[in-house]
Amino acid sequence: MKYKVALAGNPNSGKTTLFNCLTGSNLYVGNWPGVTVEKKEGDLKNTTEKITLVDLPGIYSLAPYSIDEIVSRNYLLEGSPDLIINIIDASNIERNLYLSTQLMELDCPIVGVLNMMDIVEKKGITLDIKSLEKSFGFPFIEISAQRETGINELINFVVEKLKHPVKREMPGIFPPEITAMFKEFDDQIQVKYPDILTDYPVAFRSVKLIEKDEEVLSKIHESFGLLEDIYETRKKIESFSGHDVDSTIADYRYRFITDSVKKATKIVRENTHLFQDKLDKILMNRYAALPIFFLFMFIIYYVSITLVGQYTIGGIEWFINEVLIVNVTNVLGSLGVADWLISLINNGVITGVGAVLTFVPQLVALFFFISILEDSGYMARVAFMMDRIFRRFGLSGKSFIPMVVGLGCSVPGIMATRTLENERERKLTAVLTPFISCGAKMPIYVLMASVFFTTNQTLLVFSLYIVSLFAVFVSGFILSKTWFKGADSGYLLEIPPLRLPKLKNTVTQVWQRIKEFLIRAGTIIFAVSVLLWFLMNYTLGLQPVQTPDQSILATFGNFIAPIFVPLGFGNPVASVALLTGIAAKEMIISTMSVLLSSATGGFTLALSQVFTPVSAYSFVIFVLLASPCMAALATMKKELGNWKDFLFALAYQLGLAYGVAFIIYQVGSRIFG
Repeated sequence: MKYKVALAGNPNSGKTTLFNCLTGSNLYVGNWPGVTVEKKEGDLKNTTEKITLVDLPGIYSLAPYSIDEIVSRNYLLEGSPDLIINIIDASNIERNLYLSTQLMELDCPIVGVLNMMDIVEKKGITLDIKSLEKSFGFPFIEISAQRETGINELINFVVEKLKHPVKREMPGIFPPEITAMFKEFDDQIQVKYPDILTDYPVAFRSVKLIEKDEEVLSKIHESFGLLEDIYETRKKIESFSGHDVDSTIADYRYRFITDSVKKATKIVRENTHLFQDKLDKILMNRYAALPIFFLFMFIIYYVSITLVGQYTIGGIEWFINEVLIVNVTNVLGSLGVADWLISLINNGVITGVGAVLTFVPQLVALFFFISILEDSGYMARVAFMMDRIFRRFGLSGKSFIPMVVGLGCSVPGIMATRTLENERERKLTAVLTPFISCGAKMPIYVLMASVFFTTNQTLLVFSLYIVSLFAVFVSGFILSKTWFKGADSGYLLEIPPLRLPKLKNTVTQVWQRIKEFLIRAGTIIFAVSVLLWFLMNYTLGLQPVQTPDQSILATFGNFIAPIFVPLGFGNPVASVALLTGIAAKEMIISTMSVLLSSATGGFTLALSQVFTPVSAYSFVIFVLLASPCMAALATMKKELGNWKDFLFALAYQLGLAYGVAFIIYQVGSRIFG
């Protein structure tokens, strides 16, 4: 028999870590229907049963305020899971149990998983599991996903509950008077409106209708009689409580949680100042926090770009040029392969794809350090500290999270803007996130730094990071006052405890990012490299070229090159590279490598004849700020929701990139010659 199990919990509760523990490598990634929210599923390991675990987006409640919440709620209501694993951060148990009280209103068995119990124990606290089970009406189990303790017990527990489900009783969350009002309202629905929301759990339906949940109300087709009954019930609740309905329901949920947790909590020793408390006083110090963050980022770029680069780039280039290409030429030549095909393989495929693969070790190092900062809980603290600064420029601290994600790839970074409830901030962040340099652009910076700024490679790359932040702040201030005007949102961010990242999870995250990079190298870059070789070796009349300036590519490059003359790189090589970069930013290096493959003295020497140091810096600034790749553009269009905002964003990004690069070249060329 096949089973479906939903994994639900708050953000930062360890849900992803637990999902990886429960599934191992047996996972498959896609998108939820109709949206681009990532959908992860996996087969539960260490069991002979066919159990599919569905990792729902991290949510704080079942309210329809964000796309993540809507996706999770729709699956729980319509996906018919056989069991819900409700993961709970036991070190912040009261906040996490709020979602649990809403899950209890669904007609589905629940297993409560108390994660981070190692942190609870360090605080000198014990939790009475039996007391919690008695209060909430469903079983609990203690684990530490980070240390992988209690995982096998949880798997066995899940299998047992699936095979032998037990009907649970709904505990009394609300006072008897409120409960009676809910029941009276539900009786009215069954008598007067028997066909309304019949597929919804009774308790969930009643509460959401009384709360005037927008998603639920949209399904009742403006039944005025029901709206009147909702109004009357709300008046009764407000009369009884003396507060508005939403506040009353939330207040009674928290009262129930507080009383239940108090009964189950026992302090075995007084909590002394933990090391992480002292560390937080430094990392979140009002004056020291941001300098520490920039210091961390500088060190990360220094290690990733300079140290790793000096030991890997030369070796990989030697292997590609002196070993791979030479041997491929000899083998194919001995087999009698045509010269044009040998040229296609060497000067097209190997040169194009190899130019990008040269920088993989540096990307691995960069992604490794970024993943450590994310998994340790440090990035959430930076987001909190950034809120004060971001708010001055029309954003919120939450906008920082998509930008951090965008360091790996702009596509998930733009998708991560969905966690922002405020529409104005969500759209503005989606437009600004591509200014934060993604991993695909990093090889371009490293290449230019190694050729033109040999002694200051780290400083060059770090300066681009500063320029990108400056572009975000200035653009945020301008656009929040003009195109994306509106009210600011409040800011709520739960700061997770500091913890040592788990090496297995860090390696998994790095591999997922690098795998995406390699797949693009093996598909898009491969295909475009072959196309570029053809365009470079044939004339408009489809005849083999006699001289390079006769090629289709040279003709087209010469046509568009004048556009970039004021920026210092008005040549066919740079112009065509920027155009192919629309498909994927990795293509920029591949294109230049293919175009310069016939030059004497090697790629880097040929590159130094195409750019000057000033024009090279102007070029990387343009790449940094210009519109992202096609995949990111498509994602941005979907998130913005309309062509008007999308076309404006496109024009703004290109205009800003052109303007800043123009100033840098014009001023720089006059200072440095």
